[in-house]
Amino acid sequence: MRPPSLQTFIVLTVTGLLLSITGFALNNSDLGFFGVAFTFASVSAALSLCVRSDHPAKKVSEVVFMLGAFGTIFYGYFLTRSLLLGVLAVFIIIPIIVGVTLSYISPKFEAE
Repeated sequence: MRPPSLQTFIVLTVTGLLLSITGFALNNSDLGFFGVAFTFASVSAALSLCVRSDHPAKKVSEVVFMLGAFGTIFYGYFLTRSLLLGVLAVFIIIPIIVGVTLSYISPKFEAE
């Protein structure tokens, strides 16, 4: 399967921007925060998949944009107590906990 093109990520980024503008204009902060997080995640994915470079600035910007997406979801949840943002926060936290736990436990099993 071929990776998505840059045009696909441009469409996703513009969709996220439109979601955030629409959400905040209509006083629907759930949609606004989701749009901002969607925009950050799209830019991070575009940098990761479409930009061919090993420059440290590219790697740092990928991480910053992804952390921006996570931070937006968490900030939006704590600000609005929205069910949608709360569910997204849980779906972010659980894989992180499982990943950290498995990365800590798996070397212990390989050593035996």
